[in-house]
Amino acid sequence: MTSRTTPAPAAAPAPSGPDDVARRTAADRRPGSRPARPGTAPDAGPRLARHPHRWPSFLTITPDPRPALTRVFADRPGAWVRALLRGSWLPLLVASILSALSYLAAGLISPVIGAVVDHGLDHGLSSHLVPGLLALAGLGIGAGLIGGLTEMFSMGAWATGWQPSARGAAHRLGDRPRAVTREIASGDVVSTVTADSDSIGALMYFVANVVGALVSTVVIGVLMLRMDVGLGLLVLLGLPVVLVLVGALLKPLNKRMSVQREEQGRLTTVTTDVVAGLRVLRGIGGEDVYSARYAEQSAKVRDAGIRVASTQALLAAIRAGAPMILTAAVVGTTAEAAFSGRITVGDFVTFYGYTTYLIWPLGSLADLMQFMTRAWVGAKKVSRVAAVEPLTTDDAVDPAAVIDATGDLVDGASGVRLRGGVMTALVCAVPGASAALAERLGRPDDVAAVTLGGTDLRRVPVAEVRRTVVVSGAHAEAFAGPLAAEVLGDDVPLAATRGLSELIRMHAVALRPDATRADVALTTEQEATASRALEVAVAGDVLDSLGGLTGQLTEKARNLSGGQRQRLALARAVARRSPVLVLVEPTSALDSHTEDLVAQRLRAERTGATTVVVTPSPLLLSRCDEVVLLEADGEGPDASVRETARGTHHELSDLAAYRAVVERGADPVTTPSPRSGHPDSEIGTFSTGDRSDDQDVPISRSTSPDLGGAETAVERKEGDR
Repeated sequence: MTSRTTPAPAAAPAPSGPDDVARRTAADRRPGSRPARPGTAPDAGPRLARHPHRWPSFLTITPDPRPALTRVFADRPGAWVRALLRGSWLPLLVASILSALSYLAAGLISPVIGAVVDHGLDHGLSSHLVPGLLALAGLGIGAGLIGGLTEMFSMGAWATGWQPSARGAAHRLGDRPRAVTREIASGDVVSTVTADSDSIGALMYFVANVVGALVSTVVIGVLMLRMDVGLGLLVLLGLPVVLVLVGALLKPLNKRMSVQREEQGRLTTVTTDVVAGLRVLRGIGGEDVYSARYAEQSAKVRDAGIRVASTQALLAAIRAGAPMILTAAVVGTTAEAAFSGRITVGDFVTFYGYTTYLIWPLGSLADLMQFMTRAWVGAKKVSRVAAVEPLTTDDAVDPAAVIDATGDLVDGASGVRLRGGVMTALVCAVPGASAALAERLGRPDDVAAVTLGGTDLRRVPVAEVRRTVVVSGAHAEAFAGPLAAEVLGDDVPLAATRGLSELIRMHAVALRPDATRADVALTTEQEATASRALEVAVAGDVLDSLGGLTGQLTEKARNLSGGQRQRLALARAVARRSPVLVLVEPTSALDSHTEDLVAQRLRAERTGATTVVVTPSPLLLSRCDEVVLLEADGEGPDASVRETARGTHHELSDLAAYRAVVERGADPVTTPSPRSGHPDSEIGTFSTGDRSDDQDVPISRSTSPDLGGAETAVERKEGDR
């Protein structure tokens, strides 16, 4: 994960030129060196790379390549490929011309050799051979030089196909992460951004190559027909037969590669699952279960790969064998013609050279067919990502709609009304159902109707909803970077990406606060806000363990315990100071003493503001102004709920249904279920005490859907759509 850091004071702009990048890269790679901070002179050292002053734009990796992957290309792989071809016309044109010249230079070597042979037989080793030998050397050198230029422009064509596909899919994922991962498995998304995009780029590369191959084939064919019509027809008619044989295998190969690609995506999903929950998995001894799942899916990938390999092997055999058979036929026929005197020995050598040469462009055509299959599969995957609709849009916004942030919050699906300006708790025997209701209040999608102060949130811009209603989900997402940035979110701007050596050093000394500090330029107000939020969340130990607000968090805050991460997430939510705050299981990983302190301070901090808490904890419930008891008509987060009772914790304690839920929530040790439907769920047990810094604790007592987490207003830079 890219580290999130804050910039140094803007006394001088950070170097951004190509040479500056090269110098910083060199400094990163020297032993013991540290990357220069923005605004400071980099260490002196050798330059590992230098960007040319005059560099073609199509060979430059740009942050926003064209064409853009938009809704126009949804489930239209053909339209996407055509758009890429139009966008890469310049490098394709230049590469095609150079490719044709390179092929022709190589193809003309055969007639020159034939002419040299005839001159040698007629005149012996004399000066008559010099022009031919010079021409031969010139063609060889020219073919090499032109081939190098062809490769450069062909790579430019590859980049113009790869960049828009990879960046477009990645940007689509960043713009609407929950929507994409809800419809497409995470492993499939990773493969789309990497392997599939590369296959599309490879298609652009081979298009230019094949254009040159076709041009050279036509020219060589004309030369052969002028020498001998019969022999020329033998070669020129034999080549299409070989191409037909190769093309006959493309349809089954395409089908089998699609199946193999799907299975590979599922295997990648299994792998990413275990990476996300490895520490918990090892803690509960679940390695065998994961190994069995991985082995099962790996076997499916293997079997699909074997089916693909059989077709590919047959294709390779035809590609290698058919030209050999054709060459043997040409050699036999031309040898007979040479013995009969119809052609010279030099012509015999020339025809043999032509035949062996034409295997080269033939191979290019076969490669194009194979990469067309892969690129088509990749284009379908990319267009599938483009087809994903955002979960929330501003299409139905009413300019006249105004949110009354102090008004009542009403969930249209259940009819539950939550009074404004008070602290309300939701209690249900099916925790996932109450968590789903709470997360609906933040408008995670535009399906359910939720009103605030009588205004439908779908009539209000998404950005305004995110500022007004903040939902902190049951899963405490955390990001790498300074503690202050984690608490304050967007109020602390992003800085440049850290260098590789600094990332390695940071992770190597993650438990040493003095070695993991970051430069954070905070105002007095920001320091006060962050400190107050951490105090409300009783997270003073987090502050101490990291050495203050400038302390560095590692990826997913692995240098904190589960309870510390949960309190950090609570502090982040409190720091937003939103009119409406929704918390799902905010204290499930805490011991009773800490939980009671959190309840006291949260109640004091949110006095007069609307606060909704999903919890079965008596310590939290006793601090709430009102408790709503819900009844679910099924199990799991998809179950619909209805209100059955309302009152204070003391008033509802007389109800048996309420006591059953609360007393279960008060058990000292509970085994939670994994979050339903979440592809990256971590499975394990948790303790109500936050006991150690190296304990990885799942922080939800409930089976709750992954509707908010890293993508509500609490989280930063992950997108709301």
